[in-house]
Formats: sequence, structure tokens, C-alpha cells
Amino acid sequence: MLTVMLVDDEINVIEGLKVSIDWEKHGFGIICTAANGEDGYYMAMEHKPDLIITDITMPRLDGFGMAEKIREKLPESNIIFLTCHEDFNFARKAVNLSADEYLIKDTMTREEIYSALAKIKTGIEERKLKKKKANELSVELNRNRCQLSEILINELLKKGKVDTNSFERRLSIYNYNLSKQKYIPALLTLDRYIGLINGDLFNNDTELIRFAVLNIVEEILKKYDIGEVFPSGENEYIIIFNYTPNLKISIDEKITAVSKEIQSCISEVIKATCTIYMGIQVGSMQEIKRAYEEMLILKNYRFYMQDGLILYNSKREFNFSNIDFNYMNDLVKEFDHYLGDLNIELLAHLEYVFFEKVKRENVFAADVKIVIERLVNSLGKSVEKSGFMYRQVIQDSWVKQLFNIDNVYELNETFHRHLSDTVDVLKKNASYTCTPEMRKILKYISEHLQEDISLETIAAYVNMNSSYFSRYFKSKTGGNFIDFLTGVRIQKAKELLLETELTIEEIAMKVGHVNKAYFTKVFKKVTGSNPGEFRKKRCS
Repeated sequence: MLTVMLVDDEINVIEGLKVSIDWEKHGFGIICTAANGEDGYYMAMEHKPDLIITDITMPRLDGFGMAEKIREKLPESNIIFLTCHEDFNFARKAVNLSADEYLIKDTMTREEIYSALAKIKTGIEERKLKKKKANELSVELNRNRCQLSEILINELLKKGKVDTNSFERRLSIYNYNLSKQKYIPALLTLDRYIGLINGDLFNNDTELIRFAVLNIVEEILKKYDIGEVFPSGENEYIIIFNYTPNLKISIDEKITAVSKEIQSCISEVIKATCTIYMGIQVGSMQEIKRAYEEMLILKNYRFYMQDGLILYNSKREFNFSNIDFNYMNDLVKEFDHYLGDLNIELLAHLEYVFFEKVKRENVFAADVKIVIERLVNSLGKSVEKSGFMYRQVIQDSWVKQLFNIDNVYELNETFHRHLSDTVDVLKKNASYTCTPEMRKILKYISEHLQEDISLETIAAYVNMNSSYFSRYFKSKTGGNFIDFLTGVRIQKAKELLLETELTIEEIAMKVGHVNKAYFTKVFKKVTGSNPGEFRKKRCS
């Protein structure tokens, strides 16, 4: 509904307009009134009405004076002037003030007022539609600019050897300028990114986060005329500091100050800290790739550092170690044992000891995540054995989140939270999921997984008809039997892919799929990767 302010020093005029016009029917509502132009101005500043209907001759400030002041602050406001016969010439001045309409008080009719309201409403709707289309176009252009600039920066960082003049021309098409003498590549990432995108501020809108970060960084870089920013994958922003050396200015101090301002602004607007990885200075575009690759070693340091830092490529030694394979296997076995008893205290202690060990020994981040993946697989097996569908308890989204975390402290906190949540769910539901019938069903599935198990077969095995079995199974697991069986088969297939050297065809047979192509199709539908990709990605 559009809002209206009435301004007139004659109270009977205001009251008459209130009661004689069916405002709501025509899409309007009176939000405030004033008895003179001065009060009308302040009311307009407070309420920002869509339409102002005002007399011309009033004390303290007339209608024209009020309209001029309002238009300075609210240029899109709509104004209807009310005039008497003798003020008719003033009404022409109203047109010069860009009034939307003027009406003669003594002779105006409801039809004239309704006609004026309809005209104004149409104008407002048309302006809103134009603005919406302009915004949509702007968003689309920004999206295209983002996508194309990401292609450009990745080309520079991966190929390295580019024709400088040609590359600069392509950059200029999208209003980027990297034509100065020296370059320092940097990488910005938001800390605790997973919590940020899941929070109330962004509500999983990763595009909005990207847009906000790029706007903030671009604005600050332009303010100091010191480079450009490019998107590069999810939660990665490449900054190329670009400048001409000046003996009067310490470029290191300036770039540090600019980086701190970026961090401060992101903290204020996005409510998040960010880490900036800083490369070394190079003298040509062709060298940016090398400087960037050298800088990426800082990401290993980042895994063991706190949030909100600026990390410099200082060539310092930072000794990393690999996880001991035997230790990992023993850890998983112990984890499985405690998980079988749903003993959260011992599980939490085991988790604590593991994370303290990796922090003490600076274990490579990739190795730490391999262990976490093994533990998540153990959780998955425990969930399936308990009678739940894997996705009911362990969401693919949070599994993905774990492997996107780039900080050991956040990884520890997130894994502990999900471990506790999973054990809580299993504890609360153990009493009714592990009934004798359910144990019998699960045992049958486990022992006959490589066979063609149908709903009818297993229903007969537990002495139920198919319809009753379907209802019973859903009441215990929350899902249907076929989806549950598929989840068990795929979980087992994942174990075999990671822990054996069996061929994909052999694994398909072991989990009840005689057709390799169909198995591959189902596996990809559930996991997002085909079996070969899954094995290669996890074992590389």
C-alpha cells in the first residue's frame, strides 16, 4: 500500500479528505497529517510518504516552500497541490515545481481525486518497475563481470605467460587497470566461512557474500589507486597490488595499512574476520604466477594460526609432518570401539588427543582431513547399523563443510559439534530403532548385501506383508526401505573403494549391483562423483 501525507491549515479539509475518499480501495493509506509547511517538511523527513497532498497558502512555510525543501531530500516524492480559484496562477507554479497534479479545492470531485490517485499510482509502479529492471540488469552485468574476470585471473595464474599488452586491453574492457610497474599478488579468504554462509545475515547466499566482499575490497583499492581484486573460486579473492615505486613512501607499510583497512571494513559490514596471504613483489605480469604459487605455501601455515591475520611470504622454515599410517588405523579402530558404545566422553577425549597431536607436530592439513574423513566414514557406518538412513543424521552439507575448513581450530570445533550431535541422535533413538525386528532386518541386509534384496523378500523374512512392512520400516527409520538399502549399498561401496584394490565392477557385484553402468549411475546420484572419481579424489 502507498502512503499519503495530508498538509493543510484548515482542519475541516484534512478531515474531509480522510472520510470522503476510499483510500484503501485505491491502494493508498494516510500515514500522517500536518497543519503547516514547516511541520509538513519534518513529517515528510520522518515518514517518507509516497504521496503528499498539500495546500499552497499556509502559515510558517507555504506549500511551495515545503515542496522545494522536500524535493531536495526526497526527489521521488509525489506531490498534489490543492488551490482556491484565486490561487489558480499559483497552481501553474506548481507545474514548474514538478507537481504531479493540482486540484481546485472548491470544485474538486471524488472522481478527480481518484483520477489523480490512479495517475500517481501508475507512475510510481512504472518507476518501481524501471528501477527493478535496472537493478536486475546491474546485477547481471556484475555477475558477468565477475565470471569473466575470474576466467582472466585464473588464466594469468595458471598459464603465467601472457602477452602483457593484450592482457591489459582485455582487463580494460571490464574496467580493470594493472598498468603500473610493480605487482604483489595476495589472496583473501573469509575466516569461519561455513558458519558465515549458514548464519542469519547471508542465509546460504554465497553470491551475496561474494558481491559484498568484492565491493568492499574494490572500493578501498580504488580509493588508494593501488590495484584490483578478482574472484577466484568459492571464498577466494585474488588481490593484485599494483603500483609505481616512490622513494618517499614505504610500499610495504602502505599495503599493510590498506590490507588492515580492508579487514576492518569486512569485519564491520560482513561481521567476519578475514585472512590475507601476501606474496612477494615482482616486476612483470609474467612473474605474478610464480609469486602467487610461492605465496600458497602460506596456506599450510594458516591451518595452524588464528583468524584475522596478514601472512607474509618471509621464506621462513615451517616444518610440516605427515600422519603416521599405523597411528591413523589404530585411531580409527579405537574410535569405532567407543562409537559402538556411544560413549561421547571417551570419543571426545580421543578427538582432543588427536587434535593436540596434529597441532604439536604441524601435520599437513591434507593428512588431518584424511583422518577426519575416516572418522566421518565410521560415523556413517554406525548410523547405518543403527537403522537410520545416512542422510537423516549425517548431512552431506556438513561433511562437505568439514573438508572446506582451512583452520585446525575451526575444524576441531566443527567436528566435535557434529560428533556430539550424531551421538545424541543415536542415543535418543536407540531404544526404538533397535527392536528385535529391526535387528533382524539389519542383520539380513548385512549378510545378503550382494544379493538382489527386494522389499517383498525382506518383508516375508520378518513375517510381514509388504504394505505393513513399508509402514513399519518408515516409522522406525524415517525413510522408505529402498532408499535405506541404497544408502547402505553406497556406504559399503565407498568403504571398498577406499580400503581395497577391487575393480569397480567387482565392488558393484559385492554391493548387489550386477550392472556396472547402473551402479555407477546410482553412486554418482548419491555422492556427486562416479566411483572412479571418488577413489581418485580420496586416495590422491
